[in-house]
Amino acid sequence: MKELIWLAVVLLAAALFYWRGRRPPSRRRGVVDAIVPAYNEGPCLEQSLRNLLANPYIARVICVDDGSTDDTPAVMDLVARQSEGRLLAIRQENTGKGGALMNGLQYCTADQVFLTDADTWVKPDGDDLGYLLAEIERGADAVGGIPSSDLRNGGLLPQIRASVKLPMITLKRGLQQLLGGAPFIISGACGMFRTDVLRRFGFSDRTKVEDLDLTWTLVANGYRIRQAHQCVVYPQECTTVREEWRRWRRWIVGYAVCTRLHWRLLFSRFGFFSMLPMVWVVVLGMAAWGYLGLQSVIKHEGPHGILLVMFPLLWIALVSLLGLYSGWRHRRWRLVFFSWLAVIYVALAYAIWATHGMAGLLTGREPKRDKPTRYRHVVE
Repeated sequence: MKELIWLAVVLLAAALFYWRGRRPPSRRRGVVDAIVPAYNEGPCLEQSLRNLLANPYIARVICVDDGSTDDTPAVMDLVARQSEGRLLAIRQENTGKGGALMNGLQYCTADQVFLTDADTWVKPDGDDLGYLLAEIERGADAVGGIPSSDLRNGGLLPQIRASVKLPMITLKRGLQQLLGGAPFIISGACGMFRTDVLRRFGFSDRTKVEDLDLTWTLVANGYRIRQAHQCVVYPQECTTVREEWRRWRRWIVGYAVCTRLHWRLLFSRFGFFSMLPMVWVVVLGMAAWGYLGLQSVIKHEGPHGILLVMFPLLWIALVSLLGLYSGWRHRRWRLVFFSWLAVIYVALAYAIWATHGMAGLLTGREPKRDKPTRYRHVVE
C-alpha cells in the first residue's frame, strides 16, 4: 500500500513540476548578494567562492570566517585580492553558523541575498539562481532550491545517497508546498531571501538546524515560502558511516527540537501536510517493518522472507525509477543499482529516531554539532 501511495504521489508531483517548469527564470543579472559562512573550510572554499563570483546573478560575495583554525582565512584573502572588490572577507570569533550569517548580512546592499555553504558547488553559469530570483519577483519572501550531491570525490556512501536524494527532495518539498502551503525547509545550502525579511527575523543558534528554525519562523509569521526545483546545487556528502550517523542525528534531533519550539504550527495546514508527515512516515515504516519481520520469523521463511520484507519488488521498481532520474542528472548510470541500497538510509533514520529523536522531542536537547570531513574538489 505504501508503495502505491508513493506511485500516486510521483505522478501528481510530475504534473506539478511540468507546469511549474514552464515558468522562465529572471533575466535581471548582478542583483543578488551571496553570504558564505566558513568554519575550517580550507579544502573546498576557494572553488566555491570562485563559482559564486562567476555566476551572472551575483553582485557581491560576503564570506564570513567563523573563527577557523585551518587555512580558511588565507583562502578567503587570496580570492578577495583577485576579485576586484566583489568578495568581502570578514573574520570573527566563533559564534556558530547563525551568528556568522547574521554578521555577513550587515554588509549586504542588494535587495535579495543568496545563502549557501562553503562546501556547496553552485554552478558558475546557467539560470539556476535565476529561478530563485523569479519566485522572489512573483511575490515570494524566501525561496529554496534543491541540494543534490557533489560526486567528484568520495566513495560508495555518497553515491548511494545520491541515487535517490535529488528526486526525493524534489518530490517531497514540491508536494509540501502544494498541500501545506510551503516546503518543509529552505536548506542552508541553497536559499534566497528578501534582504529586509531576513533582517527582520534572521538566524539564531538556539538549535543545530538554524535553516529549519528560520523557515518555520517565517511560515508562522505569514510569509510566502516557495520552492524552485529548477535550481540545483551540489553539497559534499559524508564519506563514512560514523559521519553520516552524526549528521542524520543532528537533522532528526533538530527537527524534534524545532517541533517543540513551533508546536503551534502543528495545528495549521503547514503542520498537517509539511511537518507531521516527516515523522508519521517513520512511525508507520517502523511498524510495517516490525510487523512483516515478525510474521516472517513466525512463518519460518528464513533469509528469503527477510529480504522480501526489506526489498519488496514494487519498492525496488520505484527506487529504480528514482535512481534512473538521478543517474541521468549526474551522468552516472550506476546510480540506478545503488538506489536499491538506499534502504540503508531508511534504516539509519529509523534507528536514530528510536535512539535519539524521541528523546530530543521530549527534552529539547541536541547533541554537539560535529563537522564532516571536507575534501578538495576533483575534476574528472
